[in-house]
Amino acid sequence: MAVHRAVIAGIGHTAFGRFVGRTALDLEAEAVLQAISDAGLAKHDVDGLITDPGPTQGVINGITPHFLTLGQHLGLSPDFVGSEVLGGASSAASIQRAVMAIEAGLCSVCVCVYGDAALSSPGSFAYGRGEESVFGFFGATGLHALAAQRHMAHYGTRPEHFAEVAIAARAHAARTPHAQLREPLDLDGYLASRLVAEPLRRADCCLISDGAAAVVVCAADRARDMRRAPVSILGFGQAHSLCTWSSPGHFDALPAARCGPATLERAGLAINDIDVVLLYDCFTIAVLMQLEDYGFCKKGEAGPFVEGGRIGPGGSLPVNTSGGLMAEGYGGGMMHVIEAVRQLRGEAGDRQIKGAQTALISGHGLGMNTHATLILGQ
Repeated sequence: MAVHRAVIAGIGHTAFGRFVGRTALDLEAEAVLQAISDAGLAKHDVDGLITDPGPTQGVINGITPHFLTLGQHLGLSPDFVGSEVLGGASSAASIQRAVMAIEAGLCSVCVCVYGDAALSSPGSFAYGRGEESVFGFFGATGLHALAAQRHMAHYGTRPEHFAEVAIAARAHAARTPHAQLREPLDLDGYLASRLVAEPLRRADCCLISDGAAAVVVCAADRARDMRRAPVSILGFGQAHSLCTWSSPGHFDALPAARCGPATLERAGLAINDIDVVLLYDCFTIAVLMQLEDYGFCKKGEAGPFVEGGRIGPGGSLPVNTSGGLMAEGYGGGMMHVIEAVRQLRGEAGDRQIKGAQTALISGHGLGMNTHATLILGQ
């Protein structure tokens, strides 16, 4: 089994919700300081900073590099910096960049942070994207609705299958004390949820949240005497589909179909070796497609695969055990990493997966264009 010379040594996050009067930078600083403290380090130990600026800071606020703004706010002068702008794949990709920087000797303690105040910032998700906005096509919901329609037409996927994903997320969130949306959801409640872009309902869509999350990645030799047992990084990978409309198969498979198997091979694992599954869940259809493309089930069979609560608490394959983007809070994908670390540390409380030793985390972003995979282990 491959093990990289960089490990995850600390985690931290804010609450998630609507926090009028708190800026994204304020939230990010709180998460960063928590993660540094969790690792048993001080701010002056940090010599790397990689940020996932989220939709508001990454698009709305112009061209000022986000790492510069946050670094000034924190008073850092690191040796290595960067910002990932891969949409929902950015957080996982930032961990990957940190590993590569550490193993190249460019830094030894790198903080990776996602943060945004999208819920308190009007227009964060309301802008048009490219030429399609002329035809009234705005944002990620419409795009994923097309993928959902195609999946239904090709494979007979039903609204009840999308509902299984949303219901499972709420059930997991009920076991997560800090989750933003802990109220239970049943099929009747799902079907009563208003349509946003047919066939996707409000319950098919992730939350919009103010909040931040941070992870400390450091050289393995720096982690030997730290406060927490480090979590190993076993493998990672990326794949991207940049053609979108010009590719006739864009809505048939995600780039996960390429980087998933490649990352498992790098880690020396098979898909049935994975104990903790954390799939980027911006929309229910994205979860179904990833279950297929990662190889948890065959292509076109994700609908029947999730029936009967299989991915919920107590199911044979619990997915997104903290509630994910759909119920825990929109953490840009960094909260998926934090949940993996908690599961591997044995710190997940009522939602702990017994004997968890490996975790797969995915990031999925932009117009279904970008994808990143992380595999962690004890």
